[in-house]
Amino acid sequence: MVQFRHAQREIQFKIVYYGPALGGKTTNLEALHEIADPEGNTQLVSLKTAEDRTLFFDFLPFNLGEIQGYQIRYQVYTVPGQVHYNTTRKVVLAGTDALIFVADSSPDRAQENYISWENMRANLLANKMDLAQTTVIIQCNKQDLPGILSPEQVLAAMKVDGVPHTLASALSGAGVVETFMLCVERSLILFAEKFKLDQKGATAERLSEGVNAVFAPMIGKRRKGYQPTDSRVSISSPVQVHALTEEEQLVAALLSSTQLAEEYQEQHTLSRMYQARLKEMTALYEMGRLVVEAGGVEDALAKCARRLVEACPGWKITAFASRAGSPVPIESVGCDRDPLWEADAPGAGNLALGLLQRNERIRLDRLQERFQQLRAVAPPEVGEALAIPLGPQGAPSGWYIVYCPADQPFTPEEERFLSLLEQIVSPRLISIQLLRDLAEANERLEEKVLVRTAELQRALVQLTELDQLKRAFLNNVSHEMKTPLTNIRSYADLLRRYPQQREKNAEEYLGIVHDETVHLEAMVNDLLSYTKIKEPPRGEFCDLVAALEDVLHLVEQQAQQKHLALTVQKEKESLFYEMNREDAVVLFRQVMDNAVKFSPEGVKIKVYLLQDPRKVIFAVRDYGPGFPKEQRDLLMEPIEGDKPQVPSYKAPGLGMGLFLVKEVLGKYGGIIAIEDMEPGSNVLVELPRAPQSP
Repeated sequence: MVQFRHAQREIQFKIVYYGPALGGKTTNLEALHEIADPEGNTQLVSLKTAEDRTLFFDFLPFNLGEIQGYQIRYQVYTVPGQVHYNTTRKVVLAGTDALIFVADSSPDRAQENYISWENMRANLLANKMDLAQTTVIIQCNKQDLPGILSPEQVLAAMKVDGVPHTLASALSGAGVVETFMLCVERSLILFAEKFKLDQKGATAERLSEGVNAVFAPMIGKRRKGYQPTDSRVSISSPVQVHALTEEEQLVAALLSSTQLAEEYQEQHTLSRMYQARLKEMTALYEMGRLVVEAGGVEDALAKCARRLVEACPGWKITAFASRAGSPVPIESVGCDRDPLWEADAPGAGNLALGLLQRNERIRLDRLQERFQQLRAVAPPEVGEALAIPLGPQGAPSGWYIVYCPADQPFTPEEERFLSLLEQIVSPRLISIQLLRDLAEANERLEEKVLVRTAELQRALVQLTELDQLKRAFLNNVSHEMKTPLTNIRSYADLLRRYPQQREKNAEEYLGIVHDETVHLEAMVNDLLSYTKIKEPPRGEFCDLVAALEDVLHLVEQQAQQKHLALTVQKEKESLFYEMNREDAVVLFRQVMDNAVKFSPEGVKIKVYLLQDPRKVIFAVRDYGPGFPKEQRDLLMEPIEGDKPQVPSYKAPGLGMGLFLVKEVLGKYGGIIAIEDMEPGSNVLVELPRAPQSP
C-alpha cells in the first residue's frame, strides 16, 4: 500500500520479488543494486541462513524523481523461496504495491514455478489483496542457459495468461533493469489514475517519459566480472552483502523494538496533537455555523463569544459591535463586565477604546508605552489580553477583547487559534453586513419603484390626455382647412368655367379667394406654432417687449377691421426673460388672437406687460361680453369646428383657444387665469421671475 510521509514530503512504494527457491530473486536485487548504484551509496541488507538462502527479505531503497513536489521512493524486497518460510512470505507480501514474479526458465522447475505462483495468490488473499488490482510482472529468468523453456511455455506451465512478462538473466544483469523499469512505470500509472493525478498533469505519457529518462543510462548494462558460458557460473559480486549472525539478529531485534517504541511515542504525540486540532476545527466550524445562522452582526458576535469560552474555559471575552464607527460593548462572557472597559480606574475605557480603534490584533502586554497603565487598571486575575478586530479590514463590524488567566498566558497555539477564528468569522460577518445593506437597498429601491410607478402612471394619464388633444387638434385642422380650400377651389373654378361672368363677378370672387387664402395662412401659422412649442427651452434670453410689439403688428390689421382700440402699458422698453423667442411669440399671439376674435366690434382692448421681483405679468383686458362661464374650461382645449361648445361669436380659424398658451406655460412653470370684469374679462398670464440678463 502506498505510504504518504508528509513530514518528509515523500511517497513510498513497495515492490516484492516473488518466486520459487533458487529462481534468482536475490540475484535480481544484487544485479539491480550493482547497476543502479555502482558507487555503493546505498546498502543492500540481506538476512540469510547458513545455506545462503534468504531468510526474511532483501531490502533495497530506491529513489525515483518526484510527483507534485513529493519524492518517489521505492523499497524493494524479496521473500524466501522455501515452503517452510511461508509465514515470512505472507508478512513481507503485506502492503505491496507491485510484484515481480521471478520464474525459473529451466524445464525441471516448471512445476515449482506453478506452486510458487499459486502460493503467491493465496498469500495475497490472506492479506485481503486483489491480484487484479496489483501491478504484476513475470520475469522469465535464466534465459542464458541452454535448453530452457520459451516464455510461452513458462507461462503455460504456470497456467497464467494476460500478465506482462520480460526475459532476463539475473546472473549477468541482462533484463534486470528492464523488468524493474516496467514494474515501476506501471505502478506509477496505476497510482496516478487511482488518485486522479492525471487530471493535474501526471498523465501516463509524462510518467513513462520520466521513468525512461531515469533508467535510460542503465539500460543494456551488465554486471562486472560476468563471462557467458554454457553452464551456470557464480561471479564475484562487488556488492557488499551483510549476513547477520545470531547476536547481530538479536541486536537488530532490540533496535527494532526500540524504534517501534519511539515511533509509538511519536504516534501518540501526533494523536494528541490531532485530537487538539480536531477540537479546534470543530469549535471553529460551529462558530462559523453560528455566524451563518445569526440574525445580525451583534447576534453573531455574542453567540461566537459564548462558544469560544466553552472551547477555552478560563478565558474572559467581551464582544464589541461597531455603532456609528465606534466600539460599543454588547456582551461579556465569563465575567459580569469587561475587566478593562469598565475597570474602576480613570481612563481605562479610553485605553481600551484606543486599543480597539487600531483595527489590528494586539497583545496588551506588548504596548510598552501603555503597559504600566493597563496593568494598573486591569484586575489581578487577568493576565494578558488580545484585541481582535472582526469584519472588513480597516472598518471592523466588531471586536473581541480576550483575557487569559494571570497564571496561564496565551500560548503560540492559542494565538494561532484566535487568528484562525478571525479568518473564519470576518468573511461571514462581511456577508451579513452585505446582506443587510442589500436588504436596505432593496427597500429603498422598492420605495423608488413605487414613486416612479406613480410618476409613470401620471405621465401615462397625461400622455393619454395629450393624445386625445392631438386627435382633436388634427380633426379640427382637417375640418377647418376644408372650408377655405373648398371656397378657393369653387370660386377659382367659377372664374375658369364662366369667362363671360369675370367682368361682373371677378372682383367679388377674387376678394373671397384672397380672404380665404389669408384664413388658410393663419391656420398654417397656428399649425407651425403648435410644432415649435414642442421644442425644449434653449436657455436663451428673449426680449419680451420686442416679441409683443411684433405680435401687435400682426394683429393690428384684424383689429382695425373690427374697429377695436388697442392700448399697451409697459414699464420698460426691454424686458429679458429666459425663454425661446418662438414660445414668447406663440404665447402673446394666441392671447391677442383670442381677444381680437372673441371681442365684438368697437370695444377697447388693453394689453399689460409688467414685472416685479418674483414674476413677469402679461394681461389682456377687453370690454366685450366676456367668456361664458359654462364654456370657460373649453378655452384651454382646441375648439373642434362648429360643435356646440364653440362660442357664438367665434371668428373663423382653427380655434386653438388658449390650448397653445397652456402648452407654453407648462414648459416654463407659468399659470393662466381668466377673471370676470365689469364689463368684459381679463386674461392674466404669470411667468416665474427669470434670472437677470447679462
